[in-house]
Amino acid sequence: MKKKELKELLTVTLNDKGVLDLDTVKGCPYGIANNPKGCWGLCYAKKIADFYGWDFSKGILRKLESESQINNIIKTINNADLPFIRVGTMGEPCTDWGHTVRTVRFLSKYINKRIVIITKHWKTLTDEQMEILGKCKVIINTSTSALDTPEQRQHRLSQYNRYKKYGTSILRIVSCDFNRDNKEGKRLAEIQDELFKNENVIDNPLRLHSKYELYLKGIIKAEKLWDLNTKVLISRFNSETYIGKCKDCPEQCGLFFEIWKTRIKPVLL
Repeated sequence: MKKKELKELLTVTLNDKGVLDLDTVKGCPYGIANNPKGCWGLCYAKKIADFYGWDFSKGILRKLESESQINNIIKTINNADLPFIRVGTMGEPCTDWGHTVRTVRFLSKYINKRIVIITKHWKTLTDEQMEILGKCKVIINTSTSALDTPEQRQHRLSQYNRYKKYGTSILRIVSCDFNRDNKEGKRLAEIQDELFKNENVIDNPLRLHSKYELYLKGIIKAEKLWDLNTKVLISRFNSETYIGKCKDCPEQCGLFFEIWKTRIKPVLL
């Protein structure tokens, strides 16, 4: 059956987690080219796209086309409860950085929310693009994991460190409860330990399924946990890591770190 393609019209939607998604691109051609099932063979966005019959291997640029559309997007964002919106939920914004940066720069003039971009940097931002995003006070969440290849991790860490010069840069680590009694689990756990030594990190536990190869081989440990209204198999190495709706999350996709750094310290008498 021929898969459907999404329309090229930019929309803002409230997802199940309670966050506003403003995807400048739908789909992830670079991620699917790297693995037909998506990153690490577990991409939740790919699963959702398959469920609805969308072709996730194509990057559909979502555009601003009319004054009424723009006004509706601005009104929806400004009336939302959360202090941020997210770009990069059902698509990879790096698919076309030029388009993403232009869209973000335009909307940032009219909205009262911070913009968070979540990306794996399959394509690299130029210095000029980073400077523009920094001036727009965009928070970039660079997604990486011990499950990445060494080359992917090195590249993503490099981009995470590059953006520090321009704006708030967050390392969004897709983490696992690796089995340190297993040789491969121990190796991956040590890589993960090094990732968490970086500053401004967010812990994002891996959601998986019972037939996932690393789980079957005992490399990853996981348990069924409540995520919203459903029990999901999750590999959570830190029992304190938050799982639930975004409004109650202490990290707020990186806003927490800005608040913490700017907090007025008490004067000791």
